[in-house]
Amino acid sequence: MLHILMKKYFLIGCVLTLFLNCKESKNTIPIDAAYKEALEQNRDTRAKNRVKYLELTGLFKLDSTSNTFGKASSNKFVLTIENLAATIGSLNLSKESLTFDAAKDIKVTNSVGEKIEHLSLVIDANGNSIQLFHKLIKWQVITRSGELYLRVWDLKNPAIQAFKGFKNYDTNSAYIFEADFNYFETTHLESVESKLGIPDVTDFIGQLRFTYKGDSYSLDVGSEGFVMVGDLTSGETTYGGGRYVYIDLPKTNGSVTLDFNYLFNPPCSFSEFTTCLFPPRQNQLTFSVKAGELLEEAL
Repeated sequence: MLHILMKKYFLIGCVLTLFLNCKESKNTIPIDAAYKEALEQNRDTRAKNRVKYLELTGLFKLDSTSNTFGKASSNKFVLTIENLAATIGSLNLSKESLTFDAAKDIKVTNSVGEKIEHLSLVIDANGNSIQLFHKLIKWQVITRSGELYLRVWDLKNPAIQAFKGFKNYDTNSAYIFEADFNYFETTHLESVESKLGIPDVTDFIGQLRFTYKGDSYSLDVGSEGFVMVGDLTSGETTYGGGRYVYIDLPKTNGSVTLDFNYLFNPPCSFSEFTTCLFPPRQNQLTFSVKAGELLEEAL
């Protein structure tokens, strides 16, 4: 009798173990017309926002006292833009200050059209100076990993018209998960790799946990629900530096939707003058996420 009972409980235990190990993060969102419309609207909005990255035409590290820039080859930073002045001005760097001086007879303005001849530049909490303008270009100084860079936009950059956007995987409900989200007790600051080739410190506020094909996975989440994701498609059919997705952050720990159909390529996949962050080691998934944006450009 005891032998029979032990066998019975053993079988029950095996079934429970199998159930717990194979339980999937179920998707409760239907792929209906409303879902597809929302996804397309998101992709259209993202496509429009990409113009600000396609306008980028230069990114230069400030590493000397006087940093002149313009079209002439004699400048510290040479800009290959048509109908541009030989020298626009100079960014002057010292231990105590950062200033801009416009070249003689060159009209430089701020965002409200005021003429600027000399200006002390202040880096704000987001790591940016104010933007300055000359004809169809604008520029500002940014900071990344404690280093200063000149970032330049060309509002008529040919790349804007040349870029046709990206293709996407077919929408797939298998990559929509009901995940568990938990806030960290304190924000985690972590050094992650970037397009610049130097680590940059970013913050992670919590962690997602979900299950796929019987295996559990986790992803660290940044501020505003920002998630950097690498997977086995990275460098194959999708951008080698990973992709991004956002989640809607809950007010407290709880269930959230993780939808990989919304994955998109970072701006460094189509502009060499960006400073994208790459997914940290713990956000590298060991399966192929065949959802979201592909690396292949649309025709």
